Amino acid sequence: MKSFIYAFVVVVMTQSFGAPGAAAQTTSGIKLEPYPHARAVFSSQNEEDDYILALGSFKKIGGLWEVDRQYRLSGKLSRVTLELPPTHGSQEGFDFYIKQLQQLGARELYRCEGRECGPSNSWANVHFKIIQLYGLDQYQHYAVHEVAQERNGPAYVSLYSVLRGNKRVYIQVDVLQTGEAEQQPIASDPDTLAGLLQARGFYEFPGSIKVSQQGQDELSIPEAHLRVLVNVLKQKSSWRIAIVGHDYGQGKLDHQQKVSKKYAETLKATLVREGISATRIEIYGIGSLAPAGRGNQSARVEVVRLPD
Repeated sequence: MKSFIYAFVVVVMTQSFGAPGAAAQTTSGIKLEPYPHARAVFSSQNEEDDYILALGSFKKIGGLWEVDRQYRLSGKLSRVTLELPPTHGSQEGFDFYIKQLQQLGARELYRCEGRECGPSNSWANVHFKIIQLYGLDQYQHYAVHEVAQERNGPAYVSLYSVLRGNKRVYIQVDVLQTGEAEQQPIASDPDTLAGLLQARGFYEFPGSIKVSQQGQDELSIPEAHLRVLVNVLKQKSSWRIAIVGHDYGQGKLDHQQKVSKKYAETLKATLVREGISATRIEIYGIGSLAPAGRGNQSARVEVVRLPD
């Protein structure tokens, strides 16, 4: 599965986002529309050699509030802090960007809401170091998404929105464009993946299609992503899934369907070896019959939760 490119536009705000002629600067390939009429409080772009990508909530560890899962990454970091217009809620601002990321095909790595995220004070003062983000714990939302790219390393988008005690709503958008094209994608949090399958009913498995020594295309299955899927299926022992292979290569449809079914069979066989019952897994190869969501990929594999 070849990775794909999206355009990302980071808006550099010297005025309200919604004002005519607001300035924009392209830093990588993902395009996110600015929240209408939001006011920019801070914005910056710089090289970062030790960015902490938080993939968990803040918990008290050894007497200190710390994120229980994180990665340290480097790359070009673009940041913007927005104040939303009056009467606009933290959920509204959060959903505005989540919807765009979903439309771009970004992969959700982690999400939390309300008190499950931990203290808002920790997100504001420890993680983002922006005091305006200190708000009410029950009205905070946080998520991290990964956008794969063909020539650059993956880009990571961190979103945080919160309602303050004075009723003002702020949202933080951090975009880290990594520079390592060969960097392995980060695996999703198991609870987040389970939530996606529960809410949306499907997700794209982050494997890749590579050419074997015999010259044939085959599915390469990253160990970290496999572990998460196995974890979810063992937790949700009543769930049944379909593995759907897609192929957009050369040849007639029947050949594409045969090749794409082979991708699905490979992932099923791997899951069965990891202890998942074969009776819980159906496989399909539909070739190029589902072009929506393809991007510029030559092939992909999706995991679909079947009705109970």
